[in-house]
Amino acid sequence: MYRVALLIETSKAFGRGLLAGVGRFARLHGQWSTFVDERGLSDPIPDWVESGDFDGIIVRASQRETLEQVIGYGIPTICLGEENPVSAISVMNDDEACAELAAQHLLDRGFSNFGFLGHRGFVWSDVRRDHFQRALTLAGKDCDVLEASVETTREAPWYQRRKRLATWIAGLNKPVGILACYDSAARTILEVCRDLDLLVPEQVAVIGVDNDEVLCDLCDPPLTSVAPDTEAIGMRAAELLHRLMEPADRTAIQLQEAEIGGKGNEKKMRLAAVCGENGDSERRVIVGPMGVVTRGSTDTQAIDDPLIAAVAGYIRRHASDGIDVSDLLTEFPMSRRTLERRFNKALDESPLELIRRVRINHVKNLLRETDLKLDTICEMTGFSYTAYMVGCFKEFVGMTPGQFRKQGR
Repeated sequence: MYRVALLIETSKAFGRGLLAGVGRFARLHGQWSTFVDERGLSDPIPDWVESGDFDGIIVRASQRETLEQVIGYGIPTICLGEENPVSAISVMNDDEACAELAAQHLLDRGFSNFGFLGHRGFVWSDVRRDHFQRALTLAGKDCDVLEASVETTREAPWYQRRKRLATWIAGLNKPVGILACYDSAARTILEVCRDLDLLVPEQVAVIGVDNDEVLCDLCDPPLTSVAPDTEAIGMRAAELLHRLMEPADRTAIQLQEAEIGGKGNEKKMRLAAVCGENGDSERRVIVGPMGVVTRGSTDTQAIDDPLIAAVAGYIRRHASDGIDVSDLLTEFPMSRRTLERRFNKALDESPLELIRRVRINHVKNLLRETDLKLDTICEMTGFSYTAYMVGCFKEFVGMTPGQFRKQGR
């Protein structure tokens, strides 16, 4: 039975996903006894680690000094942070791919103006910024950047600097698609947009990174986010650590000694077996993201017509109240023909089609998340009667509400 210390933050969804992956490996393999306590990303190494007689350590920390301290214990160690020492064996999220997915997601929705909100000096934020800009440059687009430095970030996060953020957002050309370096910063953008009476996603579309589902669903509208494969990262880290801890075969060690020239201790040989001998690049395992989880904050096409953007925003807020096109004409006085012509030009669909699509999305959410009867869902989503809702749902989704609910479960 191997004793493994897990120095991974429990305070954020990213860390909890890593722990889930490590825990899955431990359950499947059956030879691990893990030790973990509540901690944040910047917390110091607890005293029990050095005195715990552990066979291996998996660590994620925001400071390189912390990682170097753990590696200095001389115990097989896998690092999951971004500030990994050169000597470390590490498994990391592919921040480049996350940024490129976010850029393509916004480009696919027809946006021409872009922004990035980040924390300058953090490796993961810098990489996401650079590759977001690179992907946009390749598409012939520019990107406006607003960042706080590492020093000010630690003392005053974005939610305490709303005035600066509000000035930046207000000055961006609209409609604009913004990538925030992580979900908490994206949530702050949404709150500032609400304070500025800016429509999301019609005027400002927002996407984050990490896909913290609780945080994303609490946003208004719910936040679109790039989902890293944290469980796969944790599983891969556990697999590598297990190979480091395994007793090395004596014949294999002798062969490795002959290949690399000279003798080395058993730990060094196990390291060579896992990582090879061709340089630091083989010590880094990069795990790609699962993809973009689309929610309300980007669920639109870029709308250059300010009036139609306002109409679309009104529809998204009130579709489930039972509105129809006549209500739109009362709220935004113009002829029906003019409304439909401008709406089709901006969104390639009619106002009625958007009303139905927003209602159907609401129905889908209620089917997934509740056990409500169809009659109740019909009343909550603005349809006039249940049979009509079922017919529209089947037309849009390709199956009945009952089939959709069963498939989801």
